[in-house]
This record gives sequence, C-alpha cells and structure tokens, in this order.
Amino acid sequence: MWHEIPPSSSQWKPLGPITPSPTNWQSIVGLPVVFNEQYLDLSGYELDDLTLVPRDVKVQDPGVYLYSGSGHVFCVYDILSQERLTVAEIDAIGENNRTNRQSAPGMPRGPLDREQIVFGLYRFFSNNTSQTGMPQLMLNARTVRFGSGQPTAVQKLWAYRIVIFADSPAADDTIVIPAATFVLNAQIVKEEDLPYLMRLKRSYELSQ
Repeated sequence: MWHEIPPSSSQWKPLGPITPSPTNWQSIVGLPVVFNEQYLDLSGYELDDLTLVPRDVKVQDPGVYLYSGSGHVFCVYDILSQERLTVAEIDAIGENNRTNRQSAPGMPRGPLDREQIVFGLYRFFSNNTSQTGMPQLMLNARTVRFGSGQPTAVQKLWAYRIVIFADSPAADDTIVIPAATFVLNAQIVKEEDLPYLMRLKRSYELSQ
C-alpha cells in the first residue's frame, strides 16, 4: 500500500511560515517547523480483526529541496505513527531536535513512545557549497532509519513529513519541499485472540 504527500513551498513571515494552498502543509507559530499530516486507512483490516505486520517501508521523493536563505540547516522527519500526533507533540519534536539533536522520536531521551513510531526516516540537509550555480539547492548530509517496526491493529496509520530548522529563517526566506510517497510493504495476518487483544490494549494505552 502507498500514500502520497503533496509538495510545499513556504515563505517565512515574522510570526511563522505562510504556506500557499492547495497544499495542506501546516506551521507552528513561533517555531521554525512546517509539517504535513496524512493517514493510511486500515479500518477494513480492523473490522475483520486482522493485524498489519510491516515488512519494509520506503519514502520516495524524487525532486530537490530548495532554500532561498543562507547559513541555515534543517532536518526532515518522515514518520508512520500508530497514533495521530497533536500539535503539542509536533512542537515537542521540533524543540527536542533543536536542543538535543541526538534523539529522534521514539529513541532514548526523545519524545513519544518507541512502539508508537512504526517507521521513521531522518535526513539532515545543509547548504550547497560545492555547486556555485545552484545556491538554493540543499544537500542531504545524513540519512538514518528508525522506529519499532511493530505490528499494528489500529484503524489509521498516520503519515507525517516534518521539516525543522535549527534556527528561525529570516523574513521572506522560502523553502521548497518535493512531493513524497510512503510505500508500505506489509503482511496481513490473523493472530490468536490473546495476542490480538493485548495489541488492542497497547494501542489504547498509546492513545491516552
């Protein structure tokens, strides 16, 4: 199964980035973060008491990351979560990344529960200094996968792209994020009653 996330072009203003329609990217006032929220509908499996067992997840985003400012770096988190993230939780991810850049969501000392993060992809982008003809091109300096890979019996698997700047961009700086597709290779299984009920119990606990 797969799910698409649209591209974004955001321009910073004094109180935060303004993102044009028709995309549904969002920003957090006072924090240099933009994000997009989508979900994969698993309700058909949930109705039949079936469990989704992730085998592999890929993020496809052919295109380039562009930024009109200078002297800035940012990171991109692509996340599949068993629970929908609140604005406060996305704010916590942004603050944690800015103050403790060694801890991704679900990792030690990082925000959120490890079991909640089924899949994560972290990428760090820095200014292009090698190709003088493309000063706005941002280069990927580091790529790391994370997450629990846990089976899930939730109705929705929430997909996020979260872009976090280390420092607040200047007014009128723009950032361009290419479209992306989450490709989930999974097995659908029928578990025994007890493991399935325990999985539902754990999902309920994560939602509280």
